[in-house]
Amino acid sequence: MVPWVDRQEAILRLLRRQLFFVGGAPRSGTTWLQYLLDSHPEVSCRGEGLFTKYLAEPLEAMAVTRREAIAAKNETVFRHGSGYPLPDADDTEFLLGSGVLLALDRHGAGENCRAIGEKTPENVFFFARLKTLFPNAKFIGIARDPRDVLASAWHFFHQSKPRPDEIAAKTAFISSALSSLDNGARTMFALTEQYPADCMVVTYEHMRTALLPVAVALFHFLGVAHDDAIVAECVARSSFTALSGGRAPGVALDGSFFRKGVSGDWQTTFTPEMNAMIVNVLGWMFPRFGWTP
Repeated sequence: MVPWVDRQEAILRLLRRQLFFVGGAPRSGTTWLQYLLDSHPEVSCRGEGLFTKYLAEPLEAMAVTRREAIAAKNETVFRHGSGYPLPDADDTEFLLGSGVLLALDRHGAGENCRAIGEKTPENVFFFARLKTLFPNAKFIGIARDPRDVLASAWHFFHQSKPRPDEIAAKTAFISSALSSLDNGARTMFALTEQYPADCMVVTYEHMRTALLPVAVALFHFLGVAHDDAIVAECVARSSFTALSGGRAPGVALDGSFFRKGVSGDWQTTFTPEMNAMIVNVLGWMFPRFGWTP
């Protein structure tokens, strides 16, 4: 076991590097974005740390239980004295921040690594809290036409399940996902407006059509080298063809994490009525990114 003080010193060294977090809707291209970033020799970006569900939420529950147990002892055994000091919210945040840093430290990034980050799609709901924990961190979000997000999710998670009424199944699936997509996008954009220098949002569509300039902007944002040779190598290593095992964009393979690699595929998956459902809730973001309702 690494001595406690040595681990603390490792965490302090980590904080001198550029920390960053990546998030976006599931099936919006977060994994593609992660691979692009991680392909850079000065960047370590892994996924997924699952900090919200399996670290923050259990810590919060544990803190409540411990506080209640100590308070009960104070009211019974130690009711004639001062009792034991109760833990507060700052304790939980300190433990959470330490847990995140321990996870990032396990990347094992070498001395040449200048930026260390993590990608979990649900980070978008956690961005504001992470910003409070790590004021100097940077945040990268990815947006994709929500109709393509839902179409990709349908093919990846639901396509193989037989249903007597596919129209009803797709409609129910869309209805169940709209609120989360709306909240995630609004949360991401709110942080971007509050901290414009520390946040960057890219789109799946722009990555498809102009990956090289997107990569240059991302690497510049993180403060790492972005000369032509490095960027070209990163783009080549993270192309759809490279990540899909040799398929060209548009050649679909249902069940593959990198299924098709195109934009507009929702038109072969959803009906006009389904399109109207999506646009009715999420149409507010279309002008921002040039998506056509």
